[in-house]
Amino acid sequence: MVEKSLDFVKDPIDVPEDKPEEDDCGVRLFKRCATGIIFDHVDEIKGPKKRPNLRPESGVEGNSKEFKKRINSIVVDGSDILTSASEAAKKASARLEAKEAAAKAKAKKEEERIAELKKVRGEQWLPSVARIMKKEMKREKYARY
Repeated sequence: MVEKSLDFVKDPIDVPEDKPEEDDCGVRLFKRCATGIIFDHVDEIKGPKKRPNLRPESGVEGNSKEFKKRINSIVVDGSDILTSASEAAKKASARLEAKEAAAKAKAKKEEERIAELKKVRGEQWLPSVARIMKKEMKREKYARY
């Protein structure tokens, strides 16, 4: 797989440093960048003219097993990325579901505790419940007239 996708070269390809003058038929966002918005499409933007040069170190040859092993260690397979992403998504959704279930269980436990305390102490024990009941009593009192 590595041998099919990479080209090993002995000498680098010379690319001229000075670029030919482009006629400005578009808008440049920065001083040294290519034209961003082109008004008249004279030539399409071309990719890089130079291939990447993967040279081995001075002690390692380009066709050796050690160099190929190094290249294989940094090569990434798309299917591996997709499987790891799907596994991470499953873990995240499981964590979210567990968190929601824990919150529901906690709320249910709190409701049961409040119901038990209401049975033991009555309705007036909770200050917020007492305030709500007072407001309702006042409404009923004024609603009668």
